Amino acid sequence: MATAAMTATLVLVGNTAFAASTSTSLSNGTLYFEAQDGANVSGNSSLFYSATKYKKTGGSATSIQLALWTSEAIFKTDAMSISAGQTKSKSWGGLSKAKYAPDCKATGYLIASSGKYTTPTVSFC
Repeated sequence: MATAAMTATLVLVGNTAFAASTSTSLSNGTLYFEAQDGANVSGNSSLFYSATKYKKTGGSATSIQLALWTSEAIFKTDAMSISAGQTKSKSWGGLSKAKYAPDCKATGYLIASSGKYTTPTVSFC
Protein backbone atom coordinates (compact mmCIF):
# COMPACT_ATOMS: atom_id res chain seq x y z
CA MET A 1 0.00 0.00 0.00
CA ALA A 2 1.22 3.51 -0.81
CA THR A 3 2.44 5.81 1.91
CA ALA A 4 0.33 8.94 2.14
CA ALA A 5 0.97 12.34 3.70
CA MET A 6 -2.02 14.66 3.88
CA THR A 7 -2.29 18.44 3.99
CA ALA A 8 -5.24 20.82 3.96
CA THR A 9 -5.61 24.55 3.44
CA LEU A 10 -8.58 26.85 3.89
CA VAL A 11 -8.48 30.18 2.07
CA LEU A 12 -10.32 32.96 3.90
CA VAL A 13 -11.64 36.21 2.48
CA GLY A 14 -12.64 38.31 5.49
CA ASN A 15 -14.56 35.88 7.69
CA THR A 16 -15.89 33.88 4.73
CA ALA A 17 -14.41 30.62 3.53
CA PHE A 18 -13.73 31.02 -0.21
CA ALA A 19 -12.03 27.78 -1.18
CA ALA A 20 -10.77 24.76 0.62
CA SER A 21 -7.94 22.81 -0.98
CA THR A 22 -6.14 19.72 0.15
CA SER A 23 -3.75 17.06 -1.09
CA THR A 24 -2.48 13.59 -0.34
CA SER A 25 1.07 12.57 -1.25
CA LEU A 26 1.29 9.02 -2.58
CA SER A 27 4.38 7.00 -3.41
CA ASN A 28 4.00 7.69 -7.16
CA GLY A 29 2.27 11.07 -7.20
CA THR A 30 -0.03 13.54 -5.49
CA LEU A 31 -3.81 13.64 -5.31
CA TYR A 32 -5.27 17.15 -5.10
CA PHE A 33 -8.79 18.33 -4.29
CA GLU A 34 -10.50 21.70 -4.04
CA ALA A 35 -14.08 22.68 -3.17
CA GLN A 36 -15.73 26.11 -3.19
CA ASP A 37 -19.07 27.51 -2.13
CA GLY A 38 -21.12 28.57 -5.13
CA ALA A 39 -21.90 31.91 -3.47
CA ASN A 40 -18.26 32.87 -4.05
CA VAL A 41 -17.92 31.35 -7.52
CA SER A 42 -21.17 32.04 -9.35
CA GLY A 43 -23.25 33.96 -6.82
CA ASN A 44 -25.48 30.91 -6.39
CA SER A 45 -25.32 29.83 -2.74
CA SER A 46 -27.27 26.63 -3.44
CA LEU A 47 -24.33 25.16 -5.41
CA PHE A 48 -20.78 24.07 -4.75
CA TYR A 49 -17.91 23.60 -7.18
CA SER A 50 -15.05 21.15 -6.87
CA ALA A 51 -12.20 19.56 -8.77
CA THR A 52 -10.06 16.45 -8.34
CA LYS A 53 -6.56 16.18 -9.84
CA TYR A 54 -3.84 13.51 -9.82
CA LYS A 55 -0.24 14.27 -10.76
CA LYS A 56 1.71 11.04 -11.37
CA THR A 57 5.43 11.44 -10.74
CA GLY A 58 6.70 7.86 -10.93
CA GLY A 59 5.93 4.21 -11.49
CA SER A 60 4.53 2.44 -14.51
CA ALA A 61 1.46 3.44 -16.50
CA THR A 62 -1.77 2.58 -14.74
CA SER A 63 -5.52 2.96 -15.03
CA ILE A 64 -7.26 5.43 -12.71
CA GLN A 65 -10.62 6.99 -12.00
CA LEU A 66 -10.89 10.41 -10.39
CA ALA A 67 -13.79 10.88 -8.03
CA LEU A 68 -15.67 13.27 -5.75
CA TRP A 69 -17.07 11.83 -2.53
CA THR A 70 -19.73 13.54 -0.39
CA SER A 71 -22.08 12.36 2.34
CA GLU A 72 -24.74 11.72 -0.30
CA ALA A 73 -22.95 10.61 -3.48
CA ILE A 74 -19.82 9.50 -5.26
CA PHE A 75 -19.12 10.90 -8.73
CA LYS A 76 -16.49 9.07 -10.81
CA THR A 77 -14.85 9.58 -14.17
CA ASP A 78 -14.53 6.79 -16.68
CA ALA A 79 -11.28 4.84 -16.37
CA MET A 80 -8.30 6.57 -17.95
CA SER A 81 -4.65 5.68 -18.44
CA ILE A 82 -1.93 7.78 -16.81
CA SER A 83 1.87 7.59 -17.03
CA ALA A 84 4.64 9.18 -14.96
CA GLY A 85 4.90 12.89 -15.74
CA GLN A 86 1.21 13.25 -16.60
CA THR A 87 -1.58 15.03 -14.74
CA LYS A 88 -5.27 14.16 -15.04
CA SER A 89 -8.02 16.36 -13.63
CA LYS A 90 -11.79 16.60 -13.44
CA SER A 91 -13.86 19.67 -12.62
CA TRP A 92 -17.23 18.61 -11.19
CA GLY A 93 -19.12 21.82 -12.10
CA GLY A 94 -21.89 23.32 -10.04
CA LEU A 95 -23.61 20.69 -7.90
CA SER A 96 -26.51 21.13 -5.49
CA LYS A 97 -25.39 21.49 -1.87
CA ALA A 98 -28.82 20.41 -0.60
CA LYS A 99 -28.83 17.23 -2.69
CA TYR A 100 -25.17 16.15 -2.65
CA ALA A 101 -23.40 17.90 0.25
CA PRO A 102 -25.87 19.20 2.85
CA ASP A 103 -23.09 19.14 5.44
CA CYS A 104 -20.87 21.33 3.17
CA LYS A 105 -18.12 18.69 3.14
CA ALA A 106 -16.44 16.87 0.26
CA THR A 107 -13.45 14.61 -0.34
CA GLY A 108 -11.22 13.94 -3.33
CA TYR A 109 -10.98 10.27 -4.23
CA LEU A 110 -8.70 8.26 -6.53
CA ILE A 111 -9.39 4.72 -7.65
CA ALA A 112 -6.26 3.08 -9.09
CA SER A 113 -5.21 -0.45 -9.90
CA SER A 114 -3.00 -0.28 -6.78
CA GLY A 115 -5.81 0.78 -4.43
CA LYS A 116 -8.19 3.55 -3.38
CA TYR A 117 -6.93 6.84 -1.97
CA THR A 118 -8.58 9.93 -0.50
CA THR A 119 -7.65 13.46 0.39
CA PRO A 120 -8.62 14.92 3.75
CA THR A 121 -12.25 16.03 3.75
CA VAL A 122 -12.75 19.77 3.29
CA SER A 123 -15.52 22.06 4.51
CA PHE A 124 -16.40 24.66 1.90
CA CYS A 125 -19.21 26.73 3.49
